[in-house]
Amino acid sequence: MTATSSYLDLLSPWPAAIRHHLYRFPGNQNLACYGPGNQGHWAQQANTTAASAFAVLATDPHLNEQQAGMSREEMLESALAMIRFTASTHHAGTAKTTDGKSWGHSWISCLCLDRLWHAVEALGELIPEADQALIHKVLLSEADWLLEKYTIVAGPVENNKPESNIWNGCLLHRAARMIPDAPNADAYREKGTRFLLNGISTPEDALSGVMIEGKPLSEWHVGNNMFSSMGCNHHGYQNVGYMVISLSNMAMMHFHCKANGWEAPPGLYHHARELWNVVKACTFDDGRLMRIGGDTRVRYCYCQDYCIPVWLWARDVLGDMDTLTYEQGWRKQVAREVTANGDNTFLSTRLQKLKEVSPLYYLRLEGDRACTLGMGAYWNRIHHLDQAAPPETAPQTLNLWQDDYHGSCLARGEKRMASWTWRAAEAPQALMAPKDQSAMVEWRNNLAGQVFGVGRLNSPQCEWEQANTFEGGFATCGSVTMRTTDPVAEGDMATDIAKIDLACVALPDDQTLVILQRARAINRPYLRSVKGLYFNIANDLFNHYSRTLYTSDGEKELIACPTKAETLPITGNWLNVDNALSIIKVYGDDLCIHRPAERQVTIFPKHGRMQVLDAGGSLYAEEICCGCKTGMHAPEPNAKLFDLGVIIQAGKTAEETAQFIEATSPAPLTFSHPDLRGIELRDANGIPRRVIVNFADQTIEDQGRTFPAQQVKIHPVH
Repeated sequence: MTATSSYLDLLSPWPAAIRHHLYRFPGNQNLACYGPGNQGHWAQQANTTAASAFAVLATDPHLNEQQAGMSREEMLESALAMIRFTASTHHAGTAKTTDGKSWGHSWISCLCLDRLWHAVEALGELIPEADQALIHKVLLSEADWLLEKYTIVAGPVENNKPESNIWNGCLLHRAARMIPDAPNADAYREKGTRFLLNGISTPEDALSGVMIEGKPLSEWHVGNNMFSSMGCNHHGYQNVGYMVISLSNMAMMHFHCKANGWEAPPGLYHHARELWNVVKACTFDDGRLMRIGGDTRVRYCYCQDYCIPVWLWARDVLGDMDTLTYEQGWRKQVAREVTANGDNTFLSTRLQKLKEVSPLYYLRLEGDRACTLGMGAYWNRIHHLDQAAPPETAPQTLNLWQDDYHGSCLARGEKRMASWTWRAAEAPQALMAPKDQSAMVEWRNNLAGQVFGVGRLNSPQCEWEQANTFEGGFATCGSVTMRTTDPVAEGDMATDIAKIDLACVALPDDQTLVILQRARAINRPYLRSVKGLYFNIANDLFNHYSRTLYTSDGEKELIACPTKAETLPITGNWLNVDNALSIIKVYGDDLCIHRPAERQVTIFPKHGRMQVLDAGGSLYAEEICCGCKTGMHAPEPNAKLFDLGVIIQAGKTAEETAQFIEATSPAPLTFSHPDLRGIELRDANGIPRRVIVNFADQTIEDQGRTFPAQQVKIHPVH
């Protein structure tokens, strides 16, 4: 089966499944919108992504109409009606959106057009001349607005605009190429290039003498959206997802140029190879993104979907044949979810509550998936990308990566994927999973403990952190203050409730992660949840809603979403999940598993946007804890909330875990100073090691040894 047919099989039943979401305008049946159809940019994004999927299917010669449940003619007519709606309700047109307004002329309005061009290309002469003229009119209107009204900005934290600078630059170059006699065509090209060169931009660009269009890069440079490491602080955290989105818009322009025989515009691929190297390091072999900085939105949607155009570009331009495996793996995950839904939609089961409270958000996510599957079907069909021959030298995968601003460390090997990030979406957080178990991962505050007060928002404030990588692993430690905000009581205030000290070490054995945590109450807080360790193991439809738990008492099946919250005690000092991942308590409170009643991994709430919690969770996760206390309680000032040392090993069976403990007897280290913590263990290769952290802000002398301030290190055992 070719890649094209695989994409078609997933996509072709979708239009019939969502046909009832198409709205025909009274008095003008030639206009149709998918979803609300108002002037807001998300409504336009939803409409154009759906239109692109309809168009790709309608023009594919291999479409099976019986399988699709909709005729080619109906798909074609619907696609044209949706495209006509988007074009005619723009400021350049004469129609109005469902709220009586027109849309366009914003920093993001080009995006919906960017994700539509492949569909316009596929339709070709099937688009009536009047509609083609209107599309060109919209293109020129947006280009003139960008040229005359929009100031290019870029920055690593403030004004971070990598993805929008790229899509805006692409629109300007499209306008110049598609309408070469436009009065401002030369100006479009010049500003378009400046946009592109300030997309995936780095600090080094400011001093670069590389000549581009007759000027050194330094003269084009406005600001760096990426750090030198290629770390990206989009939406205020280390955002792997928007590294993908940036590349995806570059990829869309690449394939538009390829189809038309155009040379890529200057700056289109600027630093794209370096950014791809980092994105690839953050990708499991089955295509699932390893969101080492987390995600504030619905899991496994949007940014994950737009990996498809990035993979196709990486194969076409860089010769990276690993992307074939990523595509195949992701298609299997999409197929599994479609099957679980049973209605030919992509997300209806996991996002049932979201659909009920925000049809727009739900339909947009459905549209994104349809759009990107359409890109996979169309570009594979016309460019034969799945038949590309492997190059002599292909991009290699980074095994270690570090970004200082975010305090991010990543170590990937043949058996283990491990990371830590201090400035993450729900910070801080670690990831730890066997390389072949991407469906296990969930990142919110993962392995950083949980302390929640009475407020609706509970946020950590990072006080200090230290991180470094070494061959085969990394070591990081730091401290956060937990603050609870948005209390119910009138006159109540934001309150600091706990201090949490954390250390994480990925040993250079490609299997072991060591976690050291301690937490103390600040003043006398009211707390509603205290969970030591807090290791999230996803358990949802991607693993058939079932995990097998192994302990010294035997095995137990954990069925996701038990409908009633429960906390399962664990006998002994270890547990194993699915004969794939082991958790060994060296010291601390008893192991247990907290099991919420239903999906608890929600869109991240922000001040003023707590209503997102009404959308429910998009993923269920088992919460493995070392001590768990739920329900309102008030500890004494400076009371210990948790204090623990845990070993996590990837790729270990339950039997191997029991044998490891019996043979090696990992043990806590004792110190006279209260700010030292450590354990002694043998790694997966049998090498004895001591992991010791000094949480104090001063060097400590203890038992004849010196421990530098605020550092965690691996010490040899003599």
